[in-house]
Amino acid sequence: WLKPFWPKMLSFAGSGPAPCAATAAAASALRNSALTARRSWALPRQVYQTRGERAAAAAVLASAAAAACVARTNLRRSRFGDGLRASGSSRRHRGPVSLCATVAAPQLDSQAEADSEAPRPAGPRVRFAPSPTGVLHVGGARTALFNWLFAKSQGGQMVLRIEDTDVARSTPESEAAIIEGLKWCGLTWDEGPDIGGPCGPYRQSDRINAGIYQEQLDKLIASGHVYRCFLTEKELDEMRAEAERLEQAFVLQSPWALATQEHIQEMLDKEVPFVYRFRVPFDKEIIVEDLVLGEVIWNTDDLGGDFVIVRQTGTPMYNFGVVVDDAQMGITHVLRAQEHLMNTPRQILIYEALGYKVPTFAHMPLILAPDRSKLSKRHGAVSVSDYQRQGYLASGMVNYLAQLGWNDGTNQEIYNIEELTNSFNMSRMSKVAAIFDKDKFRWVNGHHVRNLDEEQTQKLIGQELVTQEIVKEASGEFVRRATLLLRDRVSVLSECGDELRQMLKYPLEDLLASDAGDDEGIKQTAKCLLTDPKAKEQLALLGKDPEALTRLTAVVKEARGGVKKKALLRPLRLCLTASSAGPDLNLLFGMLSVADDNVVAEYVLLEDRLKALEAQLEL
Repeated sequence: WLKPFWPKMLSFAGSGPAPCAATAAAASALRNSALTARRSWALPRQVYQTRGERAAAAAVLASAAAAACVARTNLRRSRFGDGLRASGSSRRHRGPVSLCATVAAPQLDSQAEADSEAPRPAGPRVRFAPSPTGVLHVGGARTALFNWLFAKSQGGQMVLRIEDTDVARSTPESEAAIIEGLKWCGLTWDEGPDIGGPCGPYRQSDRINAGIYQEQLDKLIASGHVYRCFLTEKELDEMRAEAERLEQAFVLQSPWALATQEHIQEMLDKEVPFVYRFRVPFDKEIIVEDLVLGEVIWNTDDLGGDFVIVRQTGTPMYNFGVVVDDAQMGITHVLRAQEHLMNTPRQILIYEALGYKVPTFAHMPLILAPDRSKLSKRHGAVSVSDYQRQGYLASGMVNYLAQLGWNDGTNQEIYNIEELTNSFNMSRMSKVAAIFDKDKFRWVNGHHVRNLDEEQTQKLIGQELVTQEIVKEASGEFVRRATLLLRDRVSVLSECGDELRQMLKYPLEDLLASDAGDDEGIKQTAKCLLTDPKAKEQLALLGKDPEALTRLTAVVKEARGGVKKKALLRPLRLCLTASSAGPDLNLLFGMLSVADDNVVAEYVLLEDRLKALEAQLEL
């Protein structure tokens, strides 16, 4: 990892007005120690078969790194004298645990920490923190729902925070769409960008402008946990290529972690771009008791080395920003998808470095497509707004999303929001990925459509009929009867238009041209309907008297010599609707009897159907 800097080191060691034997000796010691450290790192991790061997290897590296620090200090003293600050002994350097323990980092002021962290509430305090770079997807909606249920089921609070640091992709329109989607689902929050609160601002861009992250960054710099790194993309690529050549995982060991203040100032004076990196300690175990996954253990050696927390632009990276925000907003529980699991150890390191209390984590299962791939547009709609436009109900959406990775231990599948709140418990959360089954979603939503009361039915289905240009207004007796009829026949509201049009039309010619039209029972039934006085009397009452259909069926049965039920009812329905399936005939013709000018779609009344039947069958 020091390879790109050999020329500078050798030049530094051999230049100056009066090179001396001490300078040369110090330079040689520095180079040899650095080479020893580099060779130690070159050993593939897989060779450390036991913890003892790993510890021994870490000790070798610690010794070499410590020797490099001492050699560098002696080198500077040999050139410039003891009057200059020896950065190797006064700065905290990144290194193995043994080396870090030798060079202690300054501690943050405990009172300042207490002042910057929000007080812990009595109940759980959670947050949903979307990025406004698109619409609200079903995965995000489920995360928000589980946070909301967890908080509300325990008398807690939920915070809405907008993470809009991706300036190129974040838009106010996306933020508005996300908020609208959450509200449509019936989710509310106690604090957020739209309603304010005591822990604001609630947009990261506003928090940047307020200097919140800079203040915490200054603390990390002062404590030695963070350093400026001037590595270029080219140098990083060379390091990655070297790791690949050695068949090792790429672990960043930035030489700027050991740079002197003078060298750093030199780069700053040249206005060379830099990032801020967090020093990751060697061989430290991080243990988390996850509410879903149980105990999860990481070793810092597996985190890929020092990581960036502030970009060249001065914008905080996700792991830094989210820690500062969660701590200062008093978030006690972080509930999120398992794709964020690998962020957790880095965030815990930042929590500890800033002296913040680490929240409780819960990493929920992912949502996958039926083929177990990542859910995407090729599997159909993936956003809440897409399903809203398709006519899914908010209650159906919430019900189905709640079952993607959770159940209450019973066989119940249909819930309202109160039942979900009362029964929700994180102990029932699954560890394995959930499969998004659109057919099951439609089935669940259909139950919620049928559970609508009369007022909701006329409002929601009526508006859908207006949208699909079947009626002019969502009011009137026809709309009332039509919506109640459709409520029991559709799973999503977008199906209402085609379903009602099918009821209103009378495709008799198509029926008679099909195989079904050859049924002799159709002619026998039609003859009875058109010629029998008793049948005509009951037809006039159809849709007005609930018992008219029963009496009409009895008349036709008698006229046809007492045929059995199937042979009786199917031809009767075909004669009256030209379809083998459909709604209750009393309800259908009751709806048609009140059709008026509000109906835009084409419809055929009962008397017109009988005339067409007579003409087609030449009776």
